[in-house]
Amino acid sequence: MAFRNSILSLLLVFTVNCSSQNVNNNYSNLEKDYPATRFLAAVGEGDTRNDAEKNASAKLSLIFESNINVDQTLNEHYSEFSDENNSTLTYESQTNKRTSIESDQKLLNVKYGNHGVDELGNHFVVAYLNRSETASIYEEKIENNDASVMSLKNFAMNSNIKIHKYAALNRASGLMNENVSLMKQLSIISPYNPDFSDKITNYETIYRMKGEVANNIRFVLSNETSEDVVNTLKSLLTSKGFKVADSGDFLISSTMKYENVDLGRKEIFYNWFINIELVNAQKELIFNFEKSGREGGISESAVYARAKYSANEALKKNFIMGFEEYLNSIIGN
Repeated sequence: MAFRNSILSLLLVFTVNCSSQNVNNNYSNLEKDYPATRFLAAVGEGDTRNDAEKNASAKLSLIFESNINVDQTLNEHYSEFSDENNSTLTYESQTNKRTSIESDQKLLNVKYGNHGVDELGNHFVVAYLNRSETASIYEEKIENNDASVMSLKNFAMNSNIKIHKYAALNRASGLMNENVSLMKQLSIISPYNPDFSDKITNYETIYRMKGEVANNIRFVLSNETSEDVVNTLKSLLTSKGFKVADSGDFLISSTMKYENVDLGRKEIFYNWFINIELVNAQKELIFNFEKSGREGGISESAVYARAKYSANEALKKNFIMGFEEYLNSIIGN
């Protein structure tokens, strides 16, 4: 029995040592196994392998964070895409496994390599991008998006209907935003990537076209529209470049109601309801959405104020979203 226990102890020590060695190797051999000339790599830690992979992916994304802002406008010159002052190649710093790392970056072709478990049961995984292989994927994605952008631009230029023009340019702008992000990521993955300055110049032209078309589309708010709704809709529409006028291309009618309801409890409750209808110049209903909710509390004035706030927040979040769906339906798939 003693002999058997000794064997088990030796096996346990051997296993722990091997696991610890694997973990150490993930860090010490990162540059050896994933040389910066060929890879972008990061080590992640977690309670499980899946958690470690998520952590590694987040750390890999951090390599791009100082260089990329997905919502960045196209006012910047392309040379800033390859800012050499922020071209970190690897991220090897170990963080606590329970620390949440978040990133807005969506990277293509992320793979996972070396995996180890230390004596405490912590999992370690390497997330990496093969520069050459991934660059090819990015280049193809960018070219496909660009072809769609050019097709939508031609559609807009050949259409005589303002809202059709805008719908095409609006979808094109989404693809252009995606491409700008991909180009910036590619400039870090492959510093020798093609010069996209011509594409950027063309994109700026399309953005201007979209703004000019939007400026010629006018919305009319019905007289029955409440002041709260009028203020919210004006803000939403003008933020997109549209005009709000006394006559125009679309009529917006709305209903917003607040109702005190008795739920048989000591608290006070208000239901709220909102309906928005969008009618075109041919008096066709092209877009409609309804939202409702309930707020409660002990103060009637506070509950009523929260109900109004919730209704307006629902309007802010859903009106443009619904209108975007209408625009996409014009273009089709």
